[in-house]
Amino acid sequence: MGHIRLGTLPQSKKWREVVSLLDADAPVERIAEAAVRASDRDLARASDDPGFQFISRLLVNAPLKARSPEYHAFLKELGINGADVQSVADLLAGLSRAIDRNTFEHGRSSDAGDLAKGALLESLSVQLHDRLPTLFEPTPVEIRQALASLGSGQNFAHLARDFFARLTYRSLDYYLSREMANHTGRDKRFASDAERVRFQQALAQHTFEASRIVQEFAGGWYGKTVWKEQRLDQEAINGFTRYAFRKMRSELGRRRAA
Repeated sequence: MGHIRLGTLPQSKKWREVVSLLDADAPVERIAEAAVRASDRDLARASDDPGFQFISRLLVNAPLKARSPEYHAFLKELGINGADVQSVADLLAGLSRAIDRNTFEHGRSSDAGDLAKGALLESLSVQLHDRLPTLFEPTPVEIRQALASLGSGQNFAHLARDFFARLTYRSLDYYLSREMANHTGRDKRFASDAERVRFQQALAQHTFEASRIVQEFAGGWYGKTVWKEQRLDQEAINGFTRYAFRKMRSELGRRRAA
């Protein structure tokens, strides 16, 4: 299976529409929806990328393994010594190395995998810290408990929403950031870098609001697939991620129209 490389969009007709909207000072909602349509094929194919699939397995499996006696064996399989996980940063560093090793085994990195890696590590960092004590450094047991807590339907739904919001924003920004440099300066869409950053912040907020659609179905999928059917193969996970991408693209279009 070939690796998915993003970056062919600047020559496409749909991408030229995005550039025109930037020139026309269009609102962030219209630009986001046009960028999603321009990147539709790449986003739709992300679930077939080996690097992305490895990360999606971690997203779904890590909380479950933290709830089971197989937790330390799971970490060992990833090349992580459980005794070395003394902080959230230690756990995330171990997961990052595991992702990099998987990437190396497949020959080279993919843009889909690189974007998903950053989204996963950011999401886990936020979700775990939200569930840990703030006055004292958490113990390894508390870190495991926080990770395990993400294995409930409701909490997994929050994790999945956070992940797909960050991933969608990263994907859009991947395309847009290169073009926005051409629209920054005197008498251009963004008079300064500060204005461009504010646009990026608005884009991030817009994608997070659209990601509520993922939260609405992720918990039900988790409960049905993991707990009721006890089916957690890669095919099931791929089906979930494809549906999440499709719903995100649809929701961004709906929000722009509204």
